Amino acid sequence: MKFKPSFCSIAVLAIAGLFSSCGGGNNNNSQSGNAIPATKLNGSFVFSANGTDPADGSYFVAGSFTADGKGGLTGIEDLNLGSGVDSNVSFTGTYQVDSAGSVSVTISDGTGVPTFFTFPIPSGSVAAKLSYDGTGSGTVQAQNTSGFTNLGTFAFTLNGQGEGTVTGSGSFTTNAAGSFTAGAENLSDGAFARNNSALNGTLSPMFSGGRGTAVIGADVFSYYAISQTQIVLAGLEDTTLIYGTATKQ
Repeated sequence: MKFKPSFCSIAVLAIAGLFSSCGGGNNNNSQSGNAIPATKLNGSFVFSANGTDPADGSYFVAGSFTADGKGGLTGIEDLNLGSGVDSNVSFTGTYQVDSAGSVSVTISDGTGVPTFFTFPIPSGSVAAKLSYDGTGSGTVQAQNTSGFTNLGTFAFTLNGQGEGTVTGSGSFTTNAAGSFTAGAENLSDGAFARNNSALNGTLSPMFSGGRGTAVIGADVFSYYAISQTQIVLAGLEDTTLIYGTATKQ
């Protein structure tokens, strides 16, 4: 399932393109326009966003991409609409950086329906706010997975929509194989609640793009490693919209 480009997103990009193509009006910048070179965005990043699409309802998306410093990027993402999931989808795209340091991205996964998002250039390891396809918001953050392993103790939080509003938190400890050796969870979805419930599951090794998979109790996720201690969780079940974060302790 894929979103159709919203009028709002196209308008934002059109306006950004108009301003980046106009001259600065003074002699301090002899270039055509005030656009910052694409080299200012270079390297790997993790993004996530949630929102409500007029046609498809509530959604959550998470992924990672690598910007080449020349205006091109490649990446992977997982998109959950609560009624359907597009998992481990590869995409390519282009980006521009305007004079204010705002990045405008257009990506395509081969469906013929482009997706747009914008964000300021992230500063160091600090997350930047992201506007996703005119219908959602989230964050984008530089990715540095050096030293990350699936072995250790992680604390997590969950949100989303099931029978009602989903809220959850807990922790788990994994062995070298990624299997849980201990864990507990508090979870409510509007229809039931579990308090300090024992937790089984697995956390796979990290693969290409910093992506892996996790089973936390009854829920299946993909994850994207941001750093050696932080991961984003994206639910992969088409009956429940669930997502969250986990931090290694």
